[in-house]
Amino acid sequence: MDETTLQTILMLCAAALALYLLCIRYDPQRPHARILRHSVTGLLLLTVWNLFPLPHLGMNPLSAVVTGALGLPGLGLMAVVNLLP
Repeated sequence: MDETTLQTILMLCAAALALYLLCIRYDPQRPHARILRHSVTGLLLLTVWNLFPLPHLGMNPLSAVVTGALGLPGLGLMAVVNLLP
């Protein structure tokens, strides 16, 4: 299993924050901007979840969009889906 350093996590969060701010600045009501905003939010939620000693959730574009669109219930949904065989 690979270990993630604090510097990598901080860089990932900074990049996600920069993308989020750009998405808000440039007409966030457009469909592609909303998907980008949900993806960044989901990526941040999944990163925070994986920092805790809980079952690790995979980070991919689909799980990031679902988690970002649904928020905390989406995070719970991803945890339940991760436990399925």
